Amino acid sequence: MNKQHLYTTLFLALSSAYLSACSSVAAEKTALSTEQQQQLAAERAGHLRQTHVRFNALDKDENGYISRDEFNRSGDSAFSRMDTNQDGVISKADPKPAPRGEDTRSEQTRLQQQQARQQQPRAERLLKMPTTHSADGMLAMYDSNNDGVVSRDEYQQGRDAQFAAVDSNSDGLLSYDEYISEFAGRLDSQIARTLRQD
Repeated sequence: MNKQHLYTTLFLALSSAYLSACSSVAAEKTALSTEQQQQLAAERAGHLRQTHVRFNALDKDENGYISRDEFNRSGDSAFSRMDTNQDGVISKADPKPAPRGEDTRSEQTRLQQQQARQQQPRAERLLKMPTTHSADGMLAMYDSNNDGVVSRDEYQQGRDAQFAAVDSNSDGLLSYDEYISEFAGRLDSQIARTLRQD
């Protein structure tokens, strides 16, 4: 078999697999209403916008890459912030951390926003991703032995695995494309799980 024939066969096989996957996803999506599909798409887009913001926040030297040091500094800060009782582990026993930044809204604005939320409660999110901003999220992401706590070593092992997963070319730097692509893949996996549950 010559190379051209091999490449053509491989291309056709991959195309067939891709189209098959697309049609099964499309069939699954029909289980959701049009409104839910739009909500899911909007939530995915929102997560990607936040990922863009996160990348820029981590790239402290603004060189277009997240270095290992920048990645680790961010991780250390997140662990310290969530370990509010300073016992060296993150668990549900940790009191909720104080909100970041000062609330600069006027009392009138605060009341108006509170009333608006009561009158029109936000639709329940369809796309739920674990976050490092809560003990539950930290446990979901880093409690590898399922003992209800995240130790410093366990957390660092999880962070090391994350860095390696994102650093697809293994150059020790996370490019914007690597960072966004890896998170988009996780989003799409979560969307597939969400669709299967409905």
